[in-house]
Amino acid sequence: EELLDPRSPRIFALQKIVEVAHYNMARIRLVWSRIWGVLGPHFAAVGCHPHLGVGMYAVDSLKQLANSFLERDEHALYAFQSAFLRPFEAVMGAHPAPRMRELVVACVRHLIQTRGAGIRSG
Repeated sequence: EELLDPRSPRIFALQKIVEVAHYNMARIRLVWSRIWGVLGPHFAAVGCHPHLGVGMYAVDSLKQLANSFLERDEHALYAFQSAFLRPFEAVMGAHPAPRMRELVVACVRHLIQTRGAGIRSG
């Protein structure tokens, strides 16, 4: 609701969602995948927000979460990394602003440069 004000959307609730994601990241993979099943689409939707500042905050937060998530090893039979990175793909394909797409490319490039050796399914 606080993101719907076109004049000055607030991001307090989004900040709290980022905190919830961060603190729950250490849970077992099955629980985390259920949590991310809700949070991932939310990050994708907020990343496509028409207010560029809100979308950029969401993508930058997603980059920070992905950086933490990619520190963990990916099991051979799972594709959690792929699911975690999917919101970047959604924002890249749906947001009309070139600045936002440039930010997504910069975030993914950063993740590849810093965590490339640990990326398995993403």
